[in-house]
Amino acid sequence: MMRRTVAALVLVGFLPLATTGCFGTFQLTRKIYQFNKEVSPDKWIRELAFLVMLILPVYGFATLFDAVLFNSVEFWTGKNPVLTADGASQTIETGDGTATMTRLSETTLDVRLRGEDGREEHFQMTREDDGFVARAPGGELLARVGDVGGKPALLEHHL
Repeated sequence: MMRRTVAALVLVGFLPLATTGCFGTFQLTRKIYQFNKEVSPDKWIRELAFLVMLILPVYGFATLFDAVLFNSVEFWTGKNPVLTADGASQTIETGDGTATMTRLSETTLDVRLRGEDGREEHFQMTREDDGFVARAPGGELLARVGDVGGKPALLEHHL
């Protein structure tokens, strides 16, 4: 009987998180969408940038954290704790590891991913006039996307 009571209390305790998460503003997802939208005026380059961020799972992590954490905080406090100022940083823990995103400037986002196995990935995504680039911390180019003949193209990659 005691186990059932404790289980019921735990479920009731998590109910606000489950029911309030859907009503938030999804600010982190919106900020990543805005970054993606401003990568280039060319819709094909924006699509390629979207696919890169989908594969790296930037969009997946952002949506998950918005739905489970940030929207609940926003509901209870009235403020969404998403990155806004240069230098602001957010670390998010998941079952697979952690993701730390730091805004370096209006056009640059520093991303650090650390898996459960201890393996780390670190890169910076920077929007440029004609596309975007992903660079390693030392400045080495990982990938560059740009316009070639009016179509998006992976201009360089070292992945």
